[in-house]
Amino acid sequence: MASGNRPVRRTNNKNAALKKRKIRLKRFIVVLLVFFSLVFLAGAFTTYKVVSAYLADVPEFDPAVLVPAETSYVYDRNGEEVTALLGEINRITVKYEDIPEIIINAFIAIEDDRFFEHSGFDLRGIARAAYRQVTRQKTFGSEGGSTITQQLVKLAFLTPEKTIKRKVQELYLAWKMERIYTKEEILEFYLNRVPYDYNASGIEAAAQTFFGKSVSEVTLGEAAILAGVPNLPARYSPFRNREESVKRRNIILNRMFELGMISAGELEEAKNEELVLASLPVRAYPYPHFIDHIIHDELHRILRTIPQYRELSSKDIYDVIYNGGLKIYTTLDRRLQQVAEDTINNDKLYPKTITEEGKPLQPQAAVLVAEPKTGYIRAMVGGRRYNSDNVLNRATKGKTQAGSVLKPLVAYGPAFNEGIAVPGTVLDDSPTVWHFKGSPSWYPNNYDRTFTGLVTARVALARSLNIPAARLLDQLGLNKGLEYLEKMGITTVIYPAPGREKHDSLSIVLGGLTDGLKVFDAAQAYAVLANQGVRTDLVTVVKVEDRNGRVIFEHRPRSTVVLSKEAAWMTTSVLQDAVRIGTVRGLQIGRPVAAKTGTSDHNQNAWLAAYTPDVVGVFWIGRDSYKKDEDGGLRAWIVTPGFMNPIMKAAHEGLPVRDFARPDTISPPVAICNKSGKRPGPHCPPEHIVNEFFPRDQVPLDMCDIHVEIAVCTVSGKLPTEYCPPGSIQNKVFLNRPPYLTTDENWVGEIGRVPADAKLMPPTEYCDVHSAQPSPPTGLTAEYRAEGYLLLRWHPGDELTAGYLVYRKAPDDDSYRLLTEETLSVPSYRDSDFGSGGTYSYRVYNVTAGGVRSAPATLTLELNFGLPEQPPGPVSGGRGR
Repeated sequence: MASGNRPVRRTNNKNAALKKRKIRLKRFIVVLLVFFSLVFLAGAFTTYKVVSAYLADVPEFDPAVLVPAETSYVYDRNGEEVTALLGEINRITVKYEDIPEIIINAFIAIEDDRFFEHSGFDLRGIARAAYRQVTRQKTFGSEGGSTITQQLVKLAFLTPEKTIKRKVQELYLAWKMERIYTKEEILEFYLNRVPYDYNASGIEAAAQTFFGKSVSEVTLGEAAILAGVPNLPARYSPFRNREESVKRRNIILNRMFELGMISAGELEEAKNEELVLASLPVRAYPYPHFIDHIIHDELHRILRTIPQYRELSSKDIYDVIYNGGLKIYTTLDRRLQQVAEDTINNDKLYPKTITEEGKPLQPQAAVLVAEPKTGYIRAMVGGRRYNSDNVLNRATKGKTQAGSVLKPLVAYGPAFNEGIAVPGTVLDDSPTVWHFKGSPSWYPNNYDRTFTGLVTARVALARSLNIPAARLLDQLGLNKGLEYLEKMGITTVIYPAPGREKHDSLSIVLGGLTDGLKVFDAAQAYAVLANQGVRTDLVTVVKVEDRNGRVIFEHRPRSTVVLSKEAAWMTTSVLQDAVRIGTVRGLQIGRPVAAKTGTSDHNQNAWLAAYTPDVVGVFWIGRDSYKKDEDGGLRAWIVTPGFMNPIMKAAHEGLPVRDFARPDTISPPVAICNKSGKRPGPHCPPEHIVNEFFPRDQVPLDMCDIHVEIAVCTVSGKLPTEYCPPGSIQNKVFLNRPPYLTTDENWVGEIGRVPADAKLMPPTEYCDVHSAQPSPPTGLTAEYRAEGYLLLRWHPGDELTAGYLVYRKAPDDDSYRLLTEETLSVPSYRDSDFGSGGTYSYRVYNVTAGGVRSAPATLTLELNFGLPEQPPGPVSGGRGR
């Protein structure tokens, strides 16, 4: 490089490169903007298409639809109308200008606090609800996504299903409604159709139902109650749940204060306001317990199985039930239901009535009658004197201790089914104790505190003996018995913890269910026995149609085999004996019937379950509550037949008389010994021989071996000794039963009790009456006297001798014959009863006062009668020893 040349500068090149980069960035931004614009347009186009599709079949906005919804109706088993679930009497229309401001503010506060600001839907509220949904936070009223306008649209035009399509239609119709009606008009529509409890619809009907006053007269606290109930009537109704209703009221009052609708003083006053309710008005429908069960239990369950209603809230389900125009076909037998209600309400049948103001009469009662084969419930009464203070359905909701009504279900039926026992199986009704590790021992008693001894399962169940039932459940296994209870329909079963299976849970056989027993469950379980071991679920609703006549539900019976036909029939056969000879002799309905009573501890609850091949009925009577260990005075075999006789007779009117069909696999009656369960042996007394049914493969073949014949001394009743007189020894039949316990201080009741058949056992001790033997007679001689008799004489006996016996063996005799009918008191005897001559032998015994004989003194001699006359004097040839 020449010394005068300078380096070349690149500034112009750098500027050119920078300029190119800026151009490329601008192009990229333009492309990006175009891309996002296209995506936005595509999304908008797609959204438009989707929304257009959703709105293609949006219901027409018909103002006429805003009138009250279509009424639902209930029909009986014959398809005849029973009642409307929502009639004109349940809705009273009120003008907007007549609605108090506190009512409007209360609803706006809890349901839609921006009602007067939005145009039908509230984007802010939707976003807030979505956020809370994602974060799983609880929402209250206006914090949900639906405005009052949307709720009205949903009630009036749309189904309550939860889908995006329905939501889009809801938003559109809400926007459209806001274009047509003023806010005041929308509120009027809404407040006149909002659903309440007890058939009230709209705020005016609700105010009159709950408070007995017009809506224009309600207080601030009552206004908050009215605003809170529609969200969930079954939960927030002050009639059904006073505490929850007040909690809901206070939430609304707090919200009104936050929004500046009321002052702090008004808030405090309203919260302290006493909730005063009106008496529940007469139901708009008859047979309230039956209809209540349909509305609040069975229809809820049914609608949850139908896809279009599956995701609905309870509030929306109630809206469908009351306002959906449903036709509900039921199993109700109105004639029988009326008989059942009249019977339960008959004060003369109750042993004593306790009245307390504001509370239900006591005792209460409940009954359920159903068809075992179909499961159709024909009648149901859940209490005595249904009113605002007494709405509980004790047939479905009540749970009380069952007493012995569980014995066939948890012990006998399962044991018969498992082949462990049959009606002829012998069980021991004797004092028994169960010891439990870590828990007190169990010393059960029978109801009358006596013990029968060995009895057949038939007699044990027919007479409701406790000890044999507990023994049988122990043999079956507690968990196995509980499994059968569940399969038969008992829903309150609680299994013991592992390792505690033999804890005092065995007392369940005496009715000791921890959570108690429901009448509904008992009827379900006994229907299994009546239906030859098959369980068919009990129902009240058989078909439901929507407002257009489309069938949306039709009952399909669900049947499950729980017991074999043989086990069911054997259990039934035994329970028929409970009516003939056992604890249910008071139940007489003019046809074959099987039944079981139950009386709980302290006579607090009495049960009767009865069934025929056509009908099953379960009845309960008791108080809603008792003081600890208070005696209720209810004995099932006394109090229950008076109720069940008229109900069961009415249930069978027009039905042919039928007996329970014995399966071909059950043998004809077989004679057995009722103390051994085996075929009668030669020593079984007639009173211990009975006829019994058996499965053909279980007919006993062995012969009774516990009736034994043993020689005893009839004087002492004990085993004979060598000193017992031959005439005092007889063979007698005894019962050689197993060993048994004797009650002590651990048992409730008298100490020293034993099974009744213990007296039939053979003696184990030897005779203590004939315990010493006198010396034999001495000096025995014979002398023939001229008067024609033979005089026997001997020396008096020792100090043990109280008399003498004389025997003779004549030539024609095979053995010695007693000559003295009574014991001689003197040591001599005249014998004049001779035949022909020959060898005569005499034996003389010394005898004690107790009849013990000495060894004999014997004299043998020759008499020559028929030859030259026998001369008087000592007889020749006489040999005495």
